[in-house]
Amino acid sequence: MMRHMDEARRAAIKFLQDLIKQEEEIDRIVLLDDLFGKMRVVIWCGGESEEMIKMIDKGLESEASPYWSGDIFIAPTKNNADKKFYEMAWDEGIEDEICPTLRLADRHRTRGSWLQTMGDPPWDADIDEGGGPPVLVFYSFKGGVGRSTALAAFAIQRARMSERIVVVDFDLDAPGIGVLLAADEMGTTAAWGVLDYLLERPYGQGDLGDYYHVCRREDVTGPGEVMVFPAGRMDERYLAKLARIDFEPPAEEEEEHPLLLMLKQIQTELKPDWVLIDARAGLSDPAGLLLSGLANMYVVFGTSSKQSWQGLRLVIQHLGAQRVLEEKRQIEGLLVQAMVPEDTEAAKNAKAGFSDRARDEFAYHYYAEDPEDPNEDTFWYVRDIDDSEAPHVPVALYYSPKLAHFDLIDDVADYLAETREYRALTDRIAGRFGKREIIASDIGSGVDTVDRIAGRFGKSEG
Repeated sequence: MMRHMDEARRAAIKFLQDLIKQEEEIDRIVLLDDLFGKMRVVIWCGGESEEMIKMIDKGLESEASPYWSGDIFIAPTKNNADKKFYEMAWDEGIEDEICPTLRLADRHRTRGSWLQTMGDPPWDADIDEGGGPPVLVFYSFKGGVGRSTALAAFAIQRARMSERIVVVDFDLDAPGIGVLLAADEMGTTAAWGVLDYLLERPYGQGDLGDYYHVCRREDVTGPGEVMVFPAGRMDERYLAKLARIDFEPPAEEEEEHPLLLMLKQIQTELKPDWVLIDARAGLSDPAGLLLSGLANMYVVFGTSSKQSWQGLRLVIQHLGAQRVLEEKRQIEGLLVQAMVPEDTEAAKNAKAGFSDRARDEFAYHYYAEDPEDPNEDTFWYVRDIDDSEAPHVPVALYYSPKLAHFDLIDDVADYLAETREYRALTDRIAGRFGKREIIASDIGSGVDTVDRIAGRFGKSEG
């Protein structure tokens, strides 16, 4: 019978685990899946044995056919090019959970940002220490959960506190925040947008003002302003531009993706207090690029449905456990439970179920195991699970018919600025950066600023 690829891969891993235990001369192994799903192995051992190679080939042919390639590479080698290739495969691999001297590496056509080693934000979110403004990515695995509306609520609330906000529409397949936060009541947006910047930046740095418009209306933003980078003009050229965008990480480490260059130009020229990025939903290439580590915080939206949690688990692991395995600190996150029903009893049950599920998922897929030193504070640990402002503790946003349809942001701006749950979300986010200015008791959250969390961003205020 034809094996499924997953079945063959599990069998190959089990074979290699047993091989390492049995063969003392083997130091380490990488199992490499290529672009076409074919498996190869790189083996570091004390010496090359034709008999051993034949045994491994026969075993993997039996366990992993038809996906076994027959390619066995023996390291070390005197050839420097081969040596570099082998070490690169080892560095790219993920350590096997059972056998630490076995690593699993993948070659892939797309979604490189999801699969390869992740980076860090372009700057620390500590303006007092010479850093930049907090960069927030608003992300949801499923669409239609109010992600863009919540982003707009945050922007409006902070603008009404006389702050300068930058909003970037990176939901390039289904843009909307650029129009939602238009320059005027007529829906005017910038003539060019994010797509144009990404395509044009490799040819030189242009005038940043060409790519954004300003939403500055007393009824919406109060004394502040929101500078909005729309996705681009939705005309007959839009699809052609979108098809040319490369969302893969740069091939060379010293190269910088045009999106990163855009963020740096925004920081230098506009000097905003916050940068908010609206992400594409799902496991898309644009979302992978954003979730690769560009932000100081990820505001992740989910619902109680099984479909939502299936995707959220992958994202939580991507931001948390995967980085811990690489000895990197987790990327800061905040969980939002969206579309909570208005009915009191139904809402109570939905929130309780969501909170319990979030606690379990984060304990396994995000938090690091507790260290022996009680003063160690490098990661978010399992012991932090009772912290009322830990990443897994959700902020609940209720479904509101008022937000199901409206013509202008002006019509709902006061609602977004004054409704308790949207204020609670803004308060939780701002509190992580030591910028909480909305009184917690006023919004009924019952949560005080947590100095230890704010201190992670150099904003501890005691």
